[in-house]
Amino acid sequence: MKRPPQLSASFVRSVNWPGRYGDGRGGFGLSLLVKPTANGRLSKTWAQRLRNHGGPFNVGLGSYPVVSLAEARAKALENRRAVEQGRDPRGDVVAPTFAEAAEKVIALHAEGWRGGMESRSAAQWQASLRDYAHPTLGAKRIDKITTGDVLACLVKIWHDKPETARRVRQRIAAVLRWAVAEGHRADDPTVALDAALPRHRDQRQHRRALPYSEVAGALAAV
Repeated sequence: MKRPPQLSASFVRSVNWPGRYGDGRGGFGLSLLVKPTANGRLSKTWAQRLRNHGGPFNVGLGSYPVVSLAEARAKALENRRAVEQGRDPRGDVVAPTFAEAAEKVIALHAEGWRGGMESRSAAQWQASLRDYAHPTLGAKRIDKITTGDVLACLVKIWHDKPETARRVRQRIAAVLRWAVAEGHRADDPTVALDAALPRHRDQRQHRRALPYSEVAGALAAV
């Protein structure tokens, strides 16, 4: 897809090719980052590149379509003004640890689970992240986590417990996508895992379905 000199609402909505798309001159360092996700879809997140006396730094501005192009531009302008006034647009807000962020994400999901935080789903999320993610990621700030950190959690169980590993990966990704949406980071480091993790040796194979006319005979045989 041809890169436009400046982003437009229609381009942001329709772009389907991974890459970083800048908002051109006068965009105050705003860009749209398009990346493939583990489920084959695309994630679109806003980021801004700024510079102060401490050097260049990135600010996450949320994800599209939760944050529109107009809203991202307004945030970018506000951040640039803060830098011009000698203020850090990141403020004094400290990003939560992975464990703290995970609890927030579980609580958000629990609103749609029967039983809420007392549900089986909540218990499964908490147990899997506690056992396989928190030993490596739990105490780390959510904005400091790298692809290598996530990889370190998964390689230990990738072949021995493949189904558990897949679920842990999905749940870690959900926490990191929440961090992007909240502006704590500009990207989801789990999207690069496909190139680093080997294929599972045993793929689940389903048996061929019986024709309806043969079901009664099969049940009788069983």
